[in-house]
Amino acid sequence: MKELFFESYKESKDDFVQLAHKICNLYQYSELSQIEFSKDFDAIDVLWIRRNKKPSKHLILVSSGVHGVEGFAGSAIQRNFMHNLLTGEWKLKADILLLHGINSFGFQNKKRVNENNIDLNRNFYFNREKIPKKEKNKGYKRFASFFMPKFPFTFWYSEYFIFIFRFTGIMFRLGIKKFSEALANGQFEFKKGLYFGGKKPELVVKRLRKFFKLKLVKYNSLLHLDIHTGHGKENGVCLIQNAELGSAEDKNIQKIVKGLPLLRPDSETAFYKTAGDFTDFLPKVFPNKKSIYPLTVELGTTGNLTFWKALKATFLIVAENRIRHHGTWFESNRNKVDERFFRYFYPQSEYWREIVLSKTTDICKILIDRFQKT
Repeated sequence: MKELFFESYKESKDDFVQLAHKICNLYQYSELSQIEFSKDFDAIDVLWIRRNKKPSKHLILVSSGVHGVEGFAGSAIQRNFMHNLLTGEWKLKADILLLHGINSFGFQNKKRVNENNIDLNRNFYFNREKIPKKEKNKGYKRFASFFMPKFPFTFWYSEYFIFIFRFTGIMFRLGIKKFSEALANGQFEFKKGLYFGGKKPELVVKRLRKFFKLKLVKYNSLLHLDIHTGHGKENGVCLIQNAELGSAEDKNIQKIVKGLPLLRPDSETAFYKTAGDFTDFLPKVFPNKKSIYPLTVELGTTGNLTFWKALKATFLIVAENRIRHHGTWFESNRNKVDERFFRYFYPQSEYWREIVLSKTTDICKILIDRFQKT
């Protein structure tokens, strides 16, 4: 297997740029550029892949690193696309736009959030939208003391034992689906809490909105594949639809997903619809003006759909946030949590890397082929 899965942000970024230059040499109308949004953090690398001077009617947008730590696998998937184009395994029909490392701070520091503790995938709103008033997560607020303890992390085993006891009680009352909604839907009240969506759109969101309005106006149809890791079955790959049932985007999605693993808002599993999701953004930028197919491509890691696996994943997420904001009695706890947190979203297993790469490639090939025929 060609080297795709790197252990550092720099290696991933450098390889993306090197492959981008090769793509630009192969397709003369392709272009490598950047979207700058901060003096302190790296810009988003942007690769346009075009065979013809005139834009195609169809555009395939593949984005990675909205949740920074998930950018390691997302980058590998994007660079695999690039390798397939360079070798001729994939034939270019529609134009392709790759956005690499959207949350560069989180990518570099192996965190899901950005430098302001904001979950960018809960932050894709417009300025005119009053975020805190629009979305109220009553389930999160109800169990706020469980999700974000406001004191240092103490002894690992005692913390874990207490967590099991409290988690079991909450899960017994809510069930896994409602628990997932309370935890991960997004909340806009607690700045040091989990999945905090912010009080207003982050600068990177504003820059992307401006970029989309300027650069995507000529396309009639847009397929958006946003790559994430963590949720779902162990070693599995599934598609997640955040679009409202019955919406134009919902109807579009149904045209291209037949036979593929898809979670929808009406799914009976631990689906959670997220507020301020990136895949909801293009329909806001171009309301009723384009045919948009927005999907999250979710690479399952160790699994989080059973009781014990959900417990372990939640313990890591809560502990990482708690130690970052309130510290720990022992520095060894920080190191242990950080490493396990990183590997939850980016496993070292060669088997995992090979299987998710293969599954993702197969699924995306089907989606892209069907999209180009619409």
